[in-house]
Amino acid sequence: MYVVVVLIGSTRFKDVFRKVEEELSLKGYLVFTPSVYSQSGANPKCGVEIKKILDKAAKMKIARSEIVVVIDEDGYIGESTNDQIAFANLLNKPVLYYSKGDLEKL
Repeated sequence: MYVVVVLIGSTRFKDVFRKVEEELSLKGYLVFTPSVYSQSGANPKCGVEIKKILDKAAKMKIARSEIVVVIDEDGYIGESTNDQIAFANLLNKPVLYYSKGDLEKL
């Protein structure tokens, strides 16, 4: 059985998300990642309503995961990510932080 991990954080760090996704996948984890990297400025179709949908999808991924990994490059955590961390804590999910080297714990 695979351990399910979800990656959350600012989608401006798309390259870091992809790197961590690959690293964890090669270790045998099943990894949820953002489906759209709207915050990177790469997708002009993502307005306020779409962001609400994507934020809800992120919470659904958190609910279905066993471990939450925050991609907080340079320690940056935005408002949406803080909200998602609070949701993960409410569900008693372990929350690990990329900037703190917590990936070594997996």
